[in-house]
Amino acid sequence: MTEQVQRLAAFIALGVVVLAIAFLLLPFTFAGQVKCGPPLFGSDAKSTETVGLIRDPAGSCERAGRSRLATAGFAAILAVAAGAGVSKIEPPGKDCREGRHDDCHGGWPALIGADRYACQCSCH
Repeated sequence: MTEQVQRLAAFIALGVVVLAIAFLLLPFTFAGQVKCGPPLFGSDAKSTETVGLIRDPAGSCERAGRSRLATAGFAAILAVAAGAGVSKIEPPGKDCREGRHDDCHGGWPALIGADRYACQCSCH
């Protein structure tokens, strides 16, 4: 069961990263008026004419593009961190499941020399 959850979490994390990249490859419209290029390629304004209250279309597109870059980057980093965290989940060892708690020496406490607390069982 745990391997299935880990595999699913890896695919979900990969999907979020792909969506973040796709989000950065799509052109967008700033304030419903100014057409901007894809954020990954600089989000250049399609025209330099002032529209309504937007006096600097190039600067507005650039700032909105940077915001989109930050949002997509944060989502991708969060997805990768969550996927990596889920991949580290380990089920209790065979010794723990069979009740031989003295023979259980797995888990991170054993790596730092704390063999006394190394059992991953949830029964104690």
